[in-house]
Amino acid sequence: MDFQFTSYLGNVSVKCSMEHIALANWFNTEVRSNPQAILTALSTAQQLVENQETRLIGAEYTLFLNTDEVIIRANNLMMESDEIQEEDFHYYDEESIAFCGTPDFIHFLQAYIDFIA
Repeated sequence: MDFQFTSYLGNVSVKCSMEHIALANWFNTEVRSNPQAILTALSTAQQLVENQETRLIGAEYTLFLNTDEVIIRANNLMMESDEIQEEDFHYYDEESIAFCGTPDFIHFLQAYIDFIA
């Protein structure tokens, strides 16, 4: 997973590779101004045990974590099941959902902590 942190006037933001844009969006909208959220996500990911799943619900994005994988999904993707989409309409979700391994997610969060130190 490729990512790059930048800082401008004290505000840190991240850019990620195309398949991880939702991770960058989660970071930039949910947690960059909330250090406690980053520590909570890091602690939660590090303390997972086999077959344990948890989720961290934010205002815009929800994290689904288990020992192997992290899913970052925009809350607006939670469409009601009876909602019918037009034929041949495909929801563009590249910016709304991302998958990464739990070790990669932990590395990402630790890299942020190192960046701000």
